Amino acid sequence: MPTAAHESSGCRLATTEGQILPLEEVMLSAEARGGLARVTVRQTFRNTYAEPLAVTYQLPLPSDSAVSGFAFTIGDRKVIGEIDRREDARVRFDQAVLEGRTAALVEQARSSVFTQELGNIPPGTDVVCEIAIDQRLRWLEEGAWEWRFPTVVGPRYLGAPGRVPDADAVTVDVADAPLPARCGLSLAVRDAVVAGHRPESPSHPVQVEAALGRFDVGLPERARLDRDVVVRWPVAELEAGLSVQTALRGDALYGLLTLVPPRPGAGQFRTR
Repeated sequence: MPTAAHESSGCRLATTEGQILPLEEVMLSAEARGGLARVTVRQTFRNTYAEPLAVTYQLPLPSDSAVSGFAFTIGDRKVIGEIDRREDARVRFDQAVLEGRTAALVEQARSSVFTQELGNIPPGTDVVCEIAIDQRLRWLEEGAWEWRFPTVVGPRYLGAPGRVPDADAVTVDVADAPLPARCGLSLAVRDAVVAGHRPESPSHPVQVEAALGRFDVGLPERARLDRDVVVRWPVAELEAGLSVQTALRGDALYGLLTLVPPRPGAGQFRTR
């Protein structure tokens, strides 16, 4: 059922009493290299009411990603999330809310839909929700990487009433007009892009600037929350490519090795 644009974003904070915290803005910050991207999603909401609120927050995430961290900034206080068993996390969240503390809980509803709950949000404050994810890039046959990120939770087919037990967790309103909130983008592409080429987007107009060892990709204007943000960049050369990323954690050194096949039509692959 359509609803007014200011009442729905496909991604919103709503109380059990139906009060809506409007989405003010969305910012995607990402860094991509070697077939992987580290992405941080920041979404800003505002509690315009005169009383503390307990709210539920739903957001879309890529189905080929894994959440690596989350945090909420409420006023001047930042709350860092901790990973725990689902049942234990629920108990800790409920106990904190009962004690009057500000708390948050994030759970996966579907492969591409997450639900978060926040308790005791002070009146007259902004809420900044941050989710950090690690995402696999898609390899295109023409020899390019593709990064794709959803900006809206779309309606799902749920069949007859009662067919899907948790239908309420994935049901969203459909706006009848363009949404007021907009999305910004800051993507650093650190792959060696084929000479004479730059990252491009089939979904949005983008600004691309070359920097030392990377391309910085952004949006000239903040985009509507009505489609995926897609960026592609060619990396396949005449011969197979190789990249290595390393990281030190404690006394252990980890490495990520990425092999890139030669571009189509470059001839038979040869090893040396």
